[in-house]
Amino acid sequence: MLIQFRVGNYRSFKDVQTFSIVATSDPRLRANCIETSRPPVLKTVAVFGSNASGKSNLVKAISTMDHVVESSATSINLGDSIPNVSPFRLDGISLNQPSMFEIIANINQTRYVYGFSATPKRIHDEWLSARRPEGRTTPWLDRRLDQSTEKTKWGMRGPLKKHQELLSSRTRDNGLVLSRAAELNIEEISELYLWFKNGLQVIDLSANPTPLSFQTARWIKEDESRRERVLRLIRDADLGISGLSISEVELFRGEKDVSAELSELFNALRRVAKSSGVKFEVLRSYEITTYHRMSDSPDIVSFNLASDESNGTQRFFALAGPILRALDQGSILVLDEFDCSMHPLLARKLVELFQSPSVNTKGAQLIFTTNESTLMHPRLLRRDQIWLTEKTSKGMTTLFSIYDFSKEGSDENRGMEATSEGTKNRPRNTEAFDRNYLQGRYGGVPIFGPTLEELESS
Repeated sequence: MLIQFRVGNYRSFKDVQTFSIVATSDPRLRANCIETSRPPVLKTVAVFGSNASGKSNLVKAISTMDHVVESSATSINLGDSIPNVSPFRLDGISLNQPSMFEIIANINQTRYVYGFSATPKRIHDEWLSARRPEGRTTPWLDRRLDQSTEKTKWGMRGPLKKHQELLSSRTRDNGLVLSRAAELNIEEISELYLWFKNGLQVIDLSANPTPLSFQTARWIKEDESRRERVLRLIRDADLGISGLSISEVELFRGEKDVSAELSELFNALRRVAKSSGVKFEVLRSYEITTYHRMSDSPDIVSFNLASDESNGTQRFFALAGPILRALDQGSILVLDEFDCSMHPLLARKLVELFQSPSVNTKGAQLIFTTNESTLMHPRLLRRDQIWLTEKTSKGMTTLFSIYDFSKEGSDENRGMEATSEGTKNRPRNTEAFDRNYLQGRYGGVPIFGPTLEELESS
């Protein structure tokens, strides 16, 4: 499970910002916390903020770290740029400095701190430490780029020490030790790599839902018992669907007048690949059919998901697979634009699904960005579960939770609860978070110019 994520000099994040999933001592809604974790962590975290304030950049940062870990040893070749690494561009110094990413995660009772810094051209630094149960934190990896010589200095301890010569010689400047170690089947580090590969999924719900729908379809086809679970979730979402079927289609199966020609080309490619000893994977597509009952008869009508159903229904089907998979595995699901084409009440129910002790029994976590302020309800989310992004006058994103929000006490700060420090105030855990947020009490809302601010209503 994720404990903390840090990012710096990436897109709108100039200074290092810390996104903590650790639960505070707030006594309310303890069912929203994974108490068995040490420290206790939150099951769900929502990130709010005005447009262009950096919400999506936070998701992109998590996605970029995940992608570089998974691909740097196998997909990024010598001389390739490291994809999606983009520094803060509104400052001349930052523009030439590396971006930084770091996670703290608990995996099978081991606490890992892992991170790296990189420019699009190369990895600068990479570090890893681990703490076993009842043990001390041990640094396993300390990789540093010497700026004066442009040479990398390698430091490995613990289980990586015996592999230092192999890993330092086989890791490219634009690749990660973690990725290379996983490729070389170094068992001691595989657990962390597989956490990125299988335990973390990042999804942009504003994108075309078809690729994600195919992922859900493939997940169902791998185990047909999952079809009924997806259908049950769709039925309970009140989308009017009574049945669901999925058929697998080869990529080049097309219209009758061209299917034979495409099939011939497809088979020729397969023969060439086989004779050359190249692995050839058959690409497949899926035809997803939904069924609806007639209103005036017992007959059933079939709909094509992609062409006949609404965008909201398509996105919900696409999301059903990742939701159920995360709950099954106790993994982390990160969603950008969570409220895209989704009714606020349905979005709330999905949050409650992750927070339910009877449903979420394996410690799954949901992190999402949204503009849906009705989710800011004190009966749904605690103060430490509500985070805000806000841009400074210099274009830099700052990131903070409502629990950490504080101002010097004043008469205008009504609704604030005095802390032990006495001079600072934080929102009460029972106040109307959504109303106060929209009024700008916490920040994170747009500041309109005269064209929009001075409008008159009739």
